[in-house]
Amino acid sequence: MTPPTPTRAASPEPRDPLPFLHFSTLGLSTRDAYAAWRESISVIFAAERDGRDEATFHADLSAHHLGDLLFSRTALSAQRFVRTPAMIRRDGLDHFLIQVYRSGGYTGMAGERAIRLAAGQVSVLDLAKPMTTDACESETLSLLVPRPLLDALLPTDALHGAAFGGELAGVFIDYAQALHRRLPALSRADAPFVVRPLLELFAGMAAARLPLTPSRSEQQEFALARAKRHIERQLASPTLSPAAIGAAAGISRGTLYRLFEPLGGVAHYVLARRLARCREALLDPAERRRIADIAYAHGFVSEAHFSRAFRRRYGQSPSEARTEGRHAAIAADRADDAGIDGWIRGFQRLPPAQRARRR
Repeated sequence: MTPPTPTRAASPEPRDPLPFLHFSTLGLSTRDAYAAWRESISVIFAAERDGRDEATFHADLSAHHLGDLLFSRTALSAQRFVRTPAMIRRDGLDHFLIQVYRSGGYTGMAGERAIRLAAGQVSVLDLAKPMTTDACESETLSLLVPRPLLDALLPTDALHGAAFGGELAGVFIDYAQALHRRLPALSRADAPFVVRPLLELFAGMAAARLPLTPSRSEQQEFALARAKRHIERQLASPTLSPAAIGAAAGISRGTLYRLFEPLGGVAHYVLARRLARCREALLDPAERRRIADIAYAHGFVSEAHFSRAFRRRYGQSPSEARTEGRHAAIAADRADDAGIDGWIRGFQRLPPAQRARRR
């Protein structure tokens, strides 16, 4: 009797798999390829070819949504990436971009810090700060991480433009690459159990390599970051004042004013953050409070003043923002069918509590 031919059982499909997106310029005309990529990435960077032939451009990006962060693999032609102060004020993106460069690299400026990154290294950029990088043709693994996730693990003041190599970086890279291979087999329920060790490995590597003696400009940057953190914690407090902010940051009132001058001043910054918090609440479809109650809970003493300031800032009324949030929630539930630009926009604008519910 002939023995039966052994067969290999197919791997079971993961239950409720991680949302996945793929963007590629393959099949697009040479005229359309770079324009399509530039539009997609514009939610994070202004991309420029800087005189390079756009006909030779190619891009391939695949991304998985892990609840509170995005994990992507990209293969890109050489280009320049820019985030300006105007972009930062406009989009309010408050995330870190952690990248493993499998090949290629880049040079540039992260604020006042010069960067030179090579293949086999890990870089981190603070997307709430200006930067310009010139990347050669590269392949990367990237994490888009909300600030609170890293703030809970290490001081993040000195991360912008940091580059890491050596054995500790190798451990992080090994884990990131192994995780990337396994992502298609993971489910949404698995995501929290792989995200935490990934970020803890990064935090350990960064804490071991960050400079112990910051320069004067870095000291000022750290003081500004302390002041911003105090403002975030005390936005609803009626005692939030320049004196209280300066005391919390360990600086004089004059130094405080100088540090916030490029941001429009202390009062302007506090107003902008209060409006941003209110907008986040209005965009959350689970938020049931009246608009006036949301305004009062974030430090406003007049609903009329809040409405006028909100319209000046965002070009829409608070009630229009609430309607937009409900529409965005519907779109987020269809993220698997959205383009990469729509997916990142949805991730950027979705309140953290709602991202957690989507797991």
